[in-house]
Amino acid sequence: MAVSNLTMVSAVEASALAAMSARAGTAALAGPAAPAVASATVAAACQEAACSAPGSLRCGYVDSGGRSCTTRWCHRHLRTVGGIGYCRRHASTVEALGGRGGDPRALPPVDHRGASLVNWIWSEGLPGLHAAVASGTRPDEIVFDDRAVSVVRLGDGRRRWERGWRIGDRDGLTGRVLICVDETDDARISVQVDDTVMAVGVPPWVARRRAGREVTPDVDAAERAHFYGFLIDQVRRALALRG
Repeated sequence: MAVSNLTMVSAVEASALAAMSARAGTAALAGPAAPAVASATVAAACQEAACSAPGSLRCGYVDSGGRSCTTRWCHRHLRTVGGIGYCRRHASTVEALGGRGGDPRALPPVDHRGASLVNWIWSEGLPGLHAAVASGTRPDEIVFDDRAVSVVRLGDGRRRWERGWRIGDRDGLTGRVLICVDETDDARISVQVDDTVMAVGVPPWVARRRAGREVTPDVDAAERAHFYGFLIDQVRRALALRG
């Protein structure tokens, strides 16, 4: 049983006082002091899979509605972005938003993966999608890559997270290709060319996660290739109509 330092000091003092009283001829009966158990707060384990270290640190994400992430992590598995510690999921969200990551108005709800999903598809599909956009430009046009995910407010008040490519010439912007996720469904992405939505769907790895289904790496790679191939075809088809 652990005994606090304060209790140990008190027990010694009690023994000394009893001895002094005995020498003075004073009858004193002193029972042993009850040891006090030191209190300690035991933190739950870190929420990283297979990590048994105490989850002494809490994710610092607070969404635009004031809701906080309640997950807890050890020092090794908490990721720091802009001086704030986040779980892996919300670190990806804040990183995806770039300079807007510190603006509460840009942050998705705490359980919404939209910004990070847009960023993932933009990054993973970059070689093929960028090439598809470039193939549809006119001779005097160039393609600009969006540096980060942005958030826009739609006419009905909903927010949408998007990242893509802007097409422009010396007179200004002439077109855009965007990967978007709406606030109403963080699993469904859309590809928009100018003002036309060319494709809508749930990425295969997201659909599998929702269904609790696992596949081999080869199947995963094949499904991803098919998914990105479909998006690339839709972008090429839409840009071919620009003339």
